[in-house]
Amino acid sequence: MAKVIAITNQKGGVAKTSDAINLADAFRHLGNKILFIDMDPQCNSTAVYNAQTEGVNTIVDVLKGDCKADEAVQHTALGDIIAGDKLLNQEEMFFNNQKARESILKRRIFRVIENYDYVFIDTPPNLGIYMLMSLTAADGCVVAIRAEKFAIDGLSLLIQTVNEIVETLNDELRIYGVLLNAYDKRNALDRQIYQMLPELGEASSFRTFKTAIRTDQNVKNVQAMELDDSAQARSLFELAPKCNAAQDYMDAAKELIGFIKERN
Repeated sequence: MAKVIAITNQKGGVAKTSDAINLADAFRHLGNKILFIDMDPQCNSTAVYNAQTEGVNTIVDVLKGDCKADEAVQHTALGDIIAGDKLLNQEEMFFNNQKARESILKRRIFRVIENYDYVFIDTPPNLGIYMLMSLTAADGCVVAIRAEKFAIDGLSLLIQTVNEIVETLNDELRIYGVLLNAYDKRNALDRQIYQMLPELGEASSFRTFKTAIRTDQNVKNVQAMELDDSAQARSLFELAPKCNAAQDYMDAAKELIGFIKERN
């Protein structure tokens, strides 16, 4: 049975989607069979994967039970994905009114994940129903944060939310680690945040990655290329395998695999 990993934060602009895509791709390049699920109504991961959203089954169809999860899987150059859907926004009230709504995703993907080693979920940047569904379905989560003070200030709220989900909805859920990105070691504040994260984690009972994802224009270049409808999805590890970000994401992926094995 696959391990399900949610990449999460309660706010946007923290490179959460970049972390989700590149960690999943790093796992794929390490020889694992990966399924990516886009639960973010912005559908940025779906666009990067160059997946279709019109005339095909998407995550909305899966959640509503209109199709089986395996009938929504698309095979792309970046790997398998269940595409996101902008209709998630207007269907939010519908799902909020369902019984056992937090466990809908977990129930719908139960069978399909047997075909994979790992499942990565890109969560929405808020603490709404889709975040709750994602964390209820997950074995663990990675919290993506930027190297900035406001990100640190908001971290305790998300940790509290995760702990509440553990107590009420999913006692198997673990915080695999907090991953710092957009890191520039030449910047004194970035270095200060990197150094204080382990202390904060020890005080709040969460682990931090030793690896920080360095700021790298190659990440933006790859995503800009993939957001062009005429372009095939391309991997950071194929376009710029020796760049700082590619090395960092690969190191973070290896760390994450170690965290997961410790939990088994």
